[in-house]
Amino acid sequence: MRAAIISVTNKGAELAEKIAPFLSGEIDIYAKEERNPRSHNAYSSLSDLVKEIFPKYDGLIFIMATGIVVRMIAPYVRDKRVDPAVVVMDDGGTFAISLLSGHIGGANDLAELVSIAAGATPVITTATDVANLPAADVIAVKLNLTIEPFPALKTINSAIVNGEKVRFFLDEELIGHDHYHDMADEQGVELEDLSKLATEDYDAAVIITDRKLDIEKPHLYLRPGSLAVGVGCRRDASSAEIMSAISQACQTIDRSTKSIAVIGSTVLKEDEIGLLATGQHMAVPVRFFSNEQLEECIEQHGLALSNFVKEKIGVGNICEPAAILAGKNSKLLLPKTKYPKVTVAITPANYRWWE
Repeated sequence: MRAAIISVTNKGAELAEKIAPFLSGEIDIYAKEERNPRSHNAYSSLSDLVKEIFPKYDGLIFIMATGIVVRMIAPYVRDKRVDPAVVVMDDGGTFAISLLSGHIGGANDLAELVSIAAGATPVITTATDVANLPAADVIAVKLNLTIEPFPALKTINSAIVNGEKVRFFLDEELIGHDHYHDMADEQGVELEDLSKLATEDYDAAVIITDRKLDIEKPHLYLRPGSLAVGVGCRRDASSAEIMSAISQACQTIDRSTKSIAVIGSTVLKEDEIGLLATGQHMAVPVRFFSNEQLEECIEQHGLALSNFVKEKIGVGNICEPAAILAGKNSKLLLPKTKYPKVTVAITPANYRWWE
C-alpha cells in the first residue's frame, strides 16, 4: 500500500512518525508548516494538499478532527471501487476511525493497524463488521476477486446483515480451488459446490466462478482472474472492435470478461494502439510473444495453420498459441474464432496469484 499520513499539529506530526514504521509499503508523512517538529514534508494549505494527493495514494491517514477531513475530501469522493482508504485519528492517539472505503479500499484493516501502532481504539461502523458477519466485498478483496454486477453488492450485504440466508458457492473446476477454500475459512465462510445452487435452501447467493449461470434468486458473482485470451488482429483494428470480439468470444463459452487475467499476441503487434488500449481499458497485462515462441507452441500442440497469416505475419497461427503461452495452459476453452478484423482464442489462466 502507498499511504500518506497528514497532520495539522505538533502532536499530530509526532504521532505520524510513531505509526509510520508499522505500515508496509511506501509511506509519506505531511505536516503543516510551523507545526512540523520532525521535519516531514511541509504543506501550507490543507485543501491544496488533499486535492493533489487524494488520487495518488491507496490510503490516507489524517491526524485531525473528523469534520475537517470530511470537508476536505468531499469534492473528490467518487466510488468505493476507486476511492482510497481514509482513516482519521485524533492527535492524542485515542481513536482511529475508518471513514471511507472500509472494505474494498481497506480502511477497516488500516484503522485496526494504526490502532495497534498508536495504542488507540479502532472505530469501525460498517454493519457486517459490527455484527461480525462476512461481507461479500471483504471476501472479494481477500481472495483477489472482481465483483459483478457491482450494484448487487448492496443487496447481498444487506441480506447478510438482516439475517437472511446467504450462501457462498465455489466453482470447483477453478484452478486453485483448494486455496479459495482455505482463504474463505480464514474469513469464517464456508464455500459450497456449484451443484448445490439448484437447491431452494437459501435467500441469496454469492458465487465464485468465471461462468455465466442462470440463477433466479438474488445473487452476486465474484470473478477470479482465470482466463487468458489470445488475440490476432489487423493493423487498423480499433480497441472497440477488439473488445467487441473478446466480449463475443467470452459469451460463446458462457464466461465473464471480468475473469480475463491476461491478453496474449505477437511481438509484431506490440505497438498496436487498439490492442494496447484494450489491455488498459480491461486493466490486464498484454503479453507479446516472438514468432519463435509461437511456432514452437504450434508444433508442440499440433495447432492448425493459416497460409494467409503466415505470409503476413511470418507464423501461421497467432491467437491460439498466444492464449496458451499467456495462460500457461494448453486447454483451449475457445479455439481460434474469427470476428471482423480480429481472431480470438481462450484458455484457462494457470496462475497461482496468491504466491
